[in-house]
Amino acid sequence: MKRIAINGMGRIGRASLKLILDSPSLELVAVNDIAPIGNIAYLIKYDSSHGVYPGKISFKDTTLRIGSHDIKFFNQRNPEKLPWENLQVDVVLECTGVFTLEEDAIKHLEAGAKKVVISGPSKSPTIPTIVHGVNSEKALASVISAASCTTNNISPIVEILGRRIGIRKAIMTTTHANTATNTTVDLPSSNNRMGRSGINNIIPTTTGAATATTKALPQYQGKFDGVSVRVPVTVGSLSDITMILEKQTTVDEVNKILEEEALSPRYHTILRTTYDAIVSSDIIKDPHASIADLSMTKLVDGDLLKVLTWYDNEWGFANQLIRQISA
Repeated sequence: MKRIAINGMGRIGRASLKLILDSPSLELVAVNDIAPIGNIAYLIKYDSSHGVYPGKISFKDTTLRIGSHDIKFFNQRNPEKLPWENLQVDVVLECTGVFTLEEDAIKHLEAGAKKVVISGPSKSPTIPTIVHGVNSEKALASVISAASCTTNNISPIVEILGRRIGIRKAIMTTTHANTATNTTVDLPSSNNRMGRSGINNIIPTTTGAATATTKALPQYQGKFDGVSVRVPVTVGSLSDITMILEKQTTVDEVNKILEEEALSPRYHTILRTTYDAIVSSDIIKDPHASIADLSMTKLVDGDLLKVLTWYDNEWGFANQLIRQISA
């Protein structure tokens, strides 16, 4: 059984905690956050997006008790000072969003952890980007990046259609739920648009998801880009991937390929397909990284393809993290 620690109890950290507790091959031994233990216990119990946690939660001093699980709780700002060696930690989920560079993430290794999985993209060129199912066979380094929720959403589609049909180039737009980077009211910001109220506006902004996809699938470097459009929902997002293909195809062939791959051993927990007339609230707490909406597949002149794929940008991504550390 792998011994896991989580650094950062934000949205992804808390979702990962709940999933680890339900994973028979994983043992959560510790969490670390700069917020008080009482605040974290409350936020684990009550969640505006994913509902009330059914288990009993309590805390005392530096111990967080969830159901029958006792989890050590730390308030340490410096990862190198965490007692990972004494706790025999196998994997640290680095979920703060702060320690994404190699020189920062390796502080967990210096503290005694055997491996670090960063729950976001890294700008360090030496840290491999791993999307579970897409290139997880390359996850040998002691520090890896699991990319972003959007990268985990679009990469399976790109890998599958690139392998089965061939993609010359592509561009994507993610219609993305609000995150902590959105503000509730208009505020000054280095990015003027992102300083505008997320609950009142549709906000176009940048995304690194397409670039991160090319790190996992380097054959598409220079051939794939995209943007994000933030919309006023708390969770539940949708990617629009538009591709120029290498050969002629049909909508039926594309949908059949995605249906086949969704049932394959490689992708059956990662990709789901549907023809139902779903909307964003219908995929909240869906564990799949990518939910292809096959009724919306469009094709122009045989080689210009559009695929829409949904994702719970928190729960689906957290499931990808757990799949990766369980592998």
